[in-house]
Amino acid sequence: MYYKNMHIQSVKYNSYPKQYNNKVPNHFVLKNSPRTSINFGGHFSYDDFCKYFQKFYPDDTFKNSVYSIITNAKNYMASGFYADIYTIPSIEKYLIRIERENFRLKSFMQNEITAAPQNESLPNFGQYIATNNEGFFIVKKVQGECNSIPYWPKKIKQLELGTAEINEKEAQFILKKIKKLSEFPQKSYDKLAKKIQIINKNTDCEIDMMNPNNLLINNENKSINIIDIWYQSYGDEIKAPYNGIESMLHLMLDPLTHCKVYEKLPPEDKIRLIQSSEKIIQKVLEASEKNGLKSISQNVITSYKKLDKRLNINFAIPAYNDFLDLYPVLTKYTTSSKI
Repeated sequence: MYYKNMHIQSVKYNSYPKQYNNKVPNHFVLKNSPRTSINFGGHFSYDDFCKYFQKFYPDDTFKNSVYSIITNAKNYMASGFYADIYTIPSIEKYLIRIERENFRLKSFMQNEITAAPQNESLPNFGQYIATNNEGFFIVKKVQGECNSIPYWPKKIKQLELGTAEINEKEAQFILKKIKKLSEFPQKSYDKLAKKIQIINKNTDCEIDMMNPNNLLINNENKSINIIDIWYQSYGDEIKAPYNGIESMLHLMLDPLTHCKVYEKLPPEDKIRLIQSSEKIIQKVLEASEKNGLKSISQNVITSYKKLDKRLNINFAIPAYNDFLDLYPVLTKYTTSSKI
């Protein structure tokens, strides 16, 4: 999508694969705690990826093949605030992630790609298994459909700046997603809460709960999965535990757009939205109680304040307050309160 005009020469890639060097990201280092025997994601590694890649792309160099993949619009999958995701034809277990600001074709062709250490006892939340440390990543694929409109990052920027609104079609699309999720069994919520608590206990990771498309819904097996977890942000302003009740709720219901969706629905659908959302809230609260997840509302408030300050706008905080007005039960069962 973003690289169709780049020209590439045939450059031989000569390391399949190289052991990851001393650049180990903090969020992949386990805390000093006993390893759990739980395995969520199966076997993922750079060695495993290379076996697949050599099997299906034997006639060209690795980097030329990658370039062909990311310049073919058919392989474009989705975009976040900072990165684009591409599928890899014939390889179902992995995806390519390109960080737009950091990826440079010349450095990609010159720099080695190194393997990232993996711990199979952690959930699969789309961790990268290899990188060139300059915007190119091979990541684990997580199964499921995104939980909101596919162009959410673009839409939220428009809403923040007041240049667009949620329209009726988008509101109906989001309502359908929320209604379907509300019908998932309690055990689906319980499993997600369990994964989140394992992340809390074993890493210093923080779930990016701003973007509802970081929640992936698998309608076939009724599983709920998360992607895009980063090392905790804002330094000492964000307190441990970094993930909790709101990590689930905000990805599922998206406070930043929720009330705007509500406003665009006809009266009967407004009722459906409230009823479905309340079902989700109750299931999240029950799953959280079972797995020891606590409210992280103070971290949420800090993140929303930072968002408004960074953009010099007054958007996230009012949206969050309106969301709490719609669901006062949250102030009873969590530490959430209006700002």
